Amino acid sequence: MSKAKVLQFLFFVGLILMITNCEKSINIDVGQIHPRLVVNSILDKDSILKIQLSQSKSMMDSTQSIAKINSATIKIFEDEVLKQTLTTGKSGLYTANFKPKLGSGYMISVDDTGLGHVEASTFIPSPPDLFTATQTTELTPGSAPQYIKFNVSIKNQSVSPDYFYLRAFIIKKGYFPGANSNFVTQCNIYSDDNIVVTDDHTLKGVLFDDVAFLGQSYDLIVYTPTKVSTSFYLWFELSSLSPDYYRYLYSAVMQNNAGSNPFAEPVTIKTNVLNGAGIFGAENSIFVKAVTF
Repeated sequence: MSKAKVLQFLFFVGLILMITNCEKSINIDVGQIHPRLVVNSILDKDSILKIQLSQSKSMMDSTQSIAKINSATIKIFEDEVLKQTLTTGKSGLYTANFKPKLGSGYMISVDDTGLGHVEASTFIPSPPDLFTATQTTELTPGSAPQYIKFNVSIKNQSVSPDYFYLRAFIIKKGYFPGANSNFVTQCNIYSDDNIVVTDDHTLKGVLFDDVAFLGQSYDLIVYTPTKVSTSFYLWFELSSLSPDYYRYLYSAVMQNNAGSNPFAEPVTIKTNVLNGAGIFGAENSIFVKAVTF
């Protein structure tokens, strides 16, 4: 072997040794992630109280299944007095035998052998003040679909901040909200109003508070691509939300809106479940049939 080839060989050997010696394995200990108890329950004075229990999933878990909890003990307190104890769930759903009362406070205490103890409390807010919904003009005449514009006038007499969720439903003529689901269909509504929480794809309704118009009436412009006919009417539902429920929905919207933006700050879903996750909230709703052309 020539001297030049020997030197070239030694150079490559030295280069390989140098690269190899620069490598270092680093073990990162992220700690053990313990699953938590997830509580989901929205109280409504017109509905039997129901509570859904499940187990949280690690972000590294790629499975689609969610573990339901059916053997926990749930104690329900009404105005600090034990109202009912539930011990058996069906697909994670526990059903009480009473409807919540307006003006009462509710607390749940949940114990599970594997996931421990969690607590949460809420109250049913006062119903919204009267409101009307009137069709105005089509935003995009001649397009498909046509976006129909409505003026939702809210008569607000509150002197403290309240939180609202506005939804819309197409209901067959002769039927009313709460009727058979075959004749009631929720439809998408949108709004560009500054008081509305901008929602890309989370809720079909419109989320907002009344901080900007305390004690005053307010005209909120919303629009929908859903057609209204002589056989189906459009109804609006305006719900007052408990503060924790509003913050939960708000954070869910912000998280989903940021999901496609790689530069957005991470958003944590708000919860009022102590030592757990989910939401124990409440709503109080009123309905009005929209005035259409």
